[in-house]
Amino acid sequence: KSASSDTIPINNSGVLDVNGSTVSSDGITNYVLRKIKNDGRKGETDSENVYLIPHSSKPVNEYFNPKLLAGLYPTLFCYGHGSPEDQSCPVEINLREHIRYLLSYNDRRFERNHSFIFVVFNLLQRRDACFHAQLIATKPYFQATAHEIRSLNSKDIEMALDHISTRTYSSEPNSVLKKLLNHIKTIGGRVMGSAYSRAALRTRIHALIFNLGLPSIFLTLNPADIHSPVALYFAGVNIYLDNIRIEQLMTTYKRAETIASHPVATAKFFNFLITNILDTMIVGGVLGAVKAYFGTVENQGRGSLHLHLLIWLDNDMKPVDMKENIRNTDFREKLKAYLEDIIKEDLDQFKDEYV
Repeated sequence: KSASSDTIPINNSGVLDVNGSTVSSDGITNYVLRKIKNDGRKGETDSENVYLIPHSSKPVNEYFNPKLLAGLYPTLFCYGHGSPEDQSCPVEINLREHIRYLLSYNDRRFERNHSFIFVVFNLLQRRDACFHAQLIATKPYFQATAHEIRSLNSKDIEMALDHISTRTYSSEPNSVLKKLLNHIKTIGGRVMGSAYSRAALRTRIHALIFNLGLPSIFLTLNPADIHSPVALYFAGVNIYLDNIRIEQLMTTYKRAETIASHPVATAKFFNFLITNILDTMIVGGVLGAVKAYFGTVENQGRGSLHLHLLIWLDNDMKPVDMKENIRNTDFREKLKAYLEDIIKEDLDQFKDEYV
């Protein structure tokens, strides 16, 4: 048995013309025409060659097309194989699971690519939209309105888009256009990351409030991933978590650069941290008996994640009962002692004991 490792490192290499992105297609066309006109005579034209990538008038097929991502990212799929939905693969793998697998590669080349995550996320969004649109199209209520929707023209659609962008409403509502927008809202509510999906979440929150009353606690969890050794560990930084040294944490700029270049690792850190917090607070009983909780994840301007959480406590006191009991001196003193116990300004007094 060989003592050498079975892993063979492969370095990807590619050339990117960062200045070429600012050259328009018209500029390239004019340059080529000038070369043809001068017939390549020396001194009248540059000696540089122009490589023009042709574009088709038809959109590329996104379904079961393994050449799509392999062609877009030749440095990621080094051998031209391994792209999602490859029919030559003996085992059928779901697109979402395959993308999750690619983003978990040991060399992290997929997650560190600047556009791969956005392209595949857009593919998943469009597939969700098409799938749910297909489901709605089979429903009887859609069949009843399909003929009316077909009567809409481009001017009606343009007017609706203008009203949506300016957030204005027409004094003469179009009933057919309203039906179309309702169908779009239904489909969009099931597409991750869409504005309609956030509206669907608000509907679920309203249902919980209607059923259980107002939440007892509104909580925001915003992990400081840039300053967390655990986040750096997820990003592949060589850190011994049981004995962290200051020199291992690098500078603030270097930590921010590392976190920004490893979005998948940062998301895994966020999921790991939030899961443990919820298991401790909700399941572990730190807050007592909990009737329900509802949370949504959002991203900040720099792309980091945070959680907004609503918690409904069991046996919670209604505002009317609180107003009545606060008049009692004994209850008031116990409430003050409780608040002083759970609210801390800092943790300096615990430093010597726990660090």
